[in-house]
Amino acid sequence: MRDVVIIGAGQAGLGISYCLKQQGVDHVILEKGDIGRAWREDRWDSFCLVTPNWTITLPGAEYAGDNPGGFMDRDDFVRHLEAWAKSFDAPLQTHTEVLSVNKSDAGFKLETSAGPMEAQRVVLACATYQHPRMPGFAAALDPGIQQVHAARYRASAALPPGGVLVVGSGQSGCQIAEELNRAGRKTALAVGDTGRLPRRYRGRDCIDWQNDIGLLDRTPDMLDSPAHRFRGDPHLSGARGGHTLSLHILQADGVTLLGRIEDVHGGKTLALKDTLVASMASADAFAQNFFKMVDAYIAENDITAPPPAPSDFDGEPPPNAVVNNGPAEYDLAAEGITTVIWATGFQYDFSWVKPLPLDQFGYPETTSDGATAVPGLYCMGLNWAPKRKSGIIYGVAEDAKRLAQQLAKSR
Repeated sequence: MRDVVIIGAGQAGLGISYCLKQQGVDHVILEKGDIGRAWREDRWDSFCLVTPNWTITLPGAEYAGDNPGGFMDRDDFVRHLEAWAKSFDAPLQTHTEVLSVNKSDAGFKLETSAGPMEAQRVVLACATYQHPRMPGFAAALDPGIQQVHAARYRASAALPPGGVLVVGSGQSGCQIAEELNRAGRKTALAVGDTGRLPRRYRGRDCIDWQNDIGLLDRTPDMLDSPAHRFRGDPHLSGARGGHTLSLHILQADGVTLLGRIEDVHGGKTLALKDTLVASMASADAFAQNFFKMVDAYIAENDITAPPPAPSDFDGEPPPNAVVNNGPAEYDLAAEGITTVIWATGFQYDFSWVKPLPLDQFGYPETTSDGATAVPGLYCMGLNWAPKRKSGIIYGVAEDAKRLAQQLAKSR
């Protein structure tokens, strides 16, 4: 029987492993693929981190390069994780999928693709984004139209000839739509309600300001509703050195913006809601609130900062812009659309862990140190558990150190 089994070898699993090694706690990491599987398999080829390199504060693998304000690309970050694991001889067992975790009298019994295993304690470090989510009406699309979830999109050249519709305007959807449009593809984007941020404002990256203001340290009780934990991330990009991304920019560059899809008729005609104006206004309001928040923080703390530069407002509506809700229907065949990319997010699923206390949204309930109400069962790397930054690279070190201390005390 192992003392601790960690499930997942991404930044969270490796982070807690590094800290447990420092504490001398016996453990093993089980990973169904290779190190950083989600980064390898669920990101497109040109993907770059959206948070600056300085946020790579992984314990024992802090960023030490000469471009802290830059944005590491997918492959470089995977190599960073691999070098980190090698540096402390992480006890990895890759290509081992955990099928179930069940509480037992002695601890936990795990069924894995490599056979059964027992552990006194288990750390779930498998993140929130587990299964690609697609709407039910996707099945009504004509079979001649290729459908790809954003997690399986790799590059424009890998798609069949023709136009592309991206469904979902979260961070990934907007970045993919931008890439397709720049590649010369006819591109349409079905827009949802997601905020946007300027890449830089008053001399600093927006993530720097968020960190200083304390937005990354927020806990769920600070939100207007617990459901807001699952909102899409604001429009932002780390590609090409990092830049502001907005619906206005995409539209000006030739991307056709559409309202939300309500249904599919005849396999090729989309019924659209008249939500585009409201969605764009909501994204604009999100950015305006950020500007005001930073300005107030600078004034209240007597911080020396340059005034806003014209480029800080690149994502704003152009002068005299006229926005309408667009068509009520969109004929994919008439518009030459041959591929639909579903940037509709992921669904988490913890049904394979029993028992695991869940909230009204089916999300694990944990304490501030990652413990659940089940003795010996912990979570690591979940968004908003306990802080906003817990689900991103920047939050790993703080959470891993705290959880490792708890595990060392309770062994």
